[in-house]
Amino acid sequence: MSGRTDSIDPGMTRLRTEPPVAPRFKWPPVIVTLLALVSCGAIGATAADRPIVAIAGLVGLLLAVASVIRPEIATLVVVFLLYSNAAVVSVQQFGLPLIVGAIVPMILVVPLGYELLIRRQTVILTPAVPWIVGFFVVQILGTLFARDMDATFTELTTFALEGIGLYLLVINVVRTPATMRNVVWTLLAVGAFLGGLSIFQALTGTYSNDYFGFAQSDATNDLGIVVRGVARLAGPIGEKNRYAQIMLMLVPLALFQAWSERRRILRLAAYAVAILTSGAVILTFSRGAAVGFVMVIAIMTLLRYIKPIQLFAVGLLAVSLVIAVPSYADRLTSLGGIVDAASGNQSGSTVDNSILSRATENLAALNVFADHPLIGVGPGQFSSYYRQYANAIGLLSKAQDREAHNLYLATAADTGILGLICFLAVLAITLWELARARRRWIGRRPDLANMATAFSLSVVTYMTTGIFLHLSYERYFWLIMALAGATALIALREPDPAAGAPLAAEGASTG
Repeated sequence: MSGRTDSIDPGMTRLRTEPPVAPRFKWPPVIVTLLALVSCGAIGATAADRPIVAIAGLVGLLLAVASVIRPEIATLVVVFLLYSNAAVVSVQQFGLPLIVGAIVPMILVVPLGYELLIRRQTVILTPAVPWIVGFFVVQILGTLFARDMDATFTELTTFALEGIGLYLLVINVVRTPATMRNVVWTLLAVGAFLGGLSIFQALTGTYSNDYFGFAQSDATNDLGIVVRGVARLAGPIGEKNRYAQIMLMLVPLALFQAWSERRRILRLAAYAVAILTSGAVILTFSRGAAVGFVMVIAIMTLLRYIKPIQLFAVGLLAVSLVIAVPSYADRLTSLGGIVDAASGNQSGSTVDNSILSRATENLAALNVFADHPLIGVGPGQFSSYYRQYANAIGLLSKAQDREAHNLYLATAADTGILGLICFLAVLAITLWELARARRRWIGRRPDLANMATAFSLSVVTYMTTGIFLHLSYERYFWLIMALAGATALIALREPDPAAGAPLAAEGASTG
């Protein structure tokens, strides 16, 4: 075949499909002028009393203009603000209105409107969406029968905005490989910023300076006075294990992006991000993150992305780390206490109070689930049941409301077997779709295959660290899940030159 398409029989599918040309949209000059005058007037009126708010308003105005010109910018801004926790930090550190943090995901309405109204695209639903909706329905039922409906309604609202709402917005604005690549690089930019700041803070010992809220730690008291010599860093979140969790999810993204880029400078940049994010994870001294890191290395080795000699080098680095940071070595050694606690042997020296407390919380969650097996006790309600059940267990009960510190047991206690099934189905379906995408493009489109593998590993790291953490700061989880779902959908819909026609994603649907 000569490669020309004008001689092909009209009944045959074209070998190449041209992407649809987006129609140009022009804002009426009068409306633009009025909006600019009103915005500038509001910023000017605020500047005298609240300059920080005025500056934030000006930045927001500039971003709004840029988003109108290029809607994808709004998507990248939202990803940056969410993953860096910048909106929450701004509210806490600079006194910006609470509404600022709440409306960040709503910025995605701009690119969504562009896709649906201007480009006339259809609404996208991934195969996981029905199960996410099912999870939402179970939570609604749990709210109706909860003993504290106000608290459960708050949790339900959070999931509606940061869970299902964010998921649906993201999968409908990230539609092309180019957009996904830009989103990944945005995430890596966040990782470089936070990781570099954490490493700098540790090297300089400037724990009394939280760098505008983006480098918090447990080394200082409420007055900002350093009270600990060796700090566990907590980044912009303020919680060590959570910070380790979100930074660890960026490591596979950085590595696989380095293997996908053709330009040397971009490959080196991605490798640098992998080092910075890994460094930040280490400086949290998180035991759960260490387990997650080992899981990622094991999977990459099984998939032959890591050669035996490279695995040996990683092992040497791990040993060097343990020798260089004895306090981290002690924390990792204490993981052996989990076996002792599970077997009932509390006399072993490895069973510290932290492990006993976690064991109590897990057993309490399991007992709550056993007593409320269908729809659980309601979203976020396990903590109010903790003391009642912990006192009967007899390990280490604390006189306060406690979370389960286990993603799966907490989900079971809060939403019952119905909610747990829906939640696990979302994870399983997303990983299955990513595996299909990887199989389709491996050896032919390394960029798509690598991206699918990278997001699979990011999801796996969350699942692994979830053994030690409940579903809190859920916007991070649902953002990664949405990007993972979008990656699978993009890869399965991408035209296959060898087949001569674009393939629709099996299992995906449009509205």
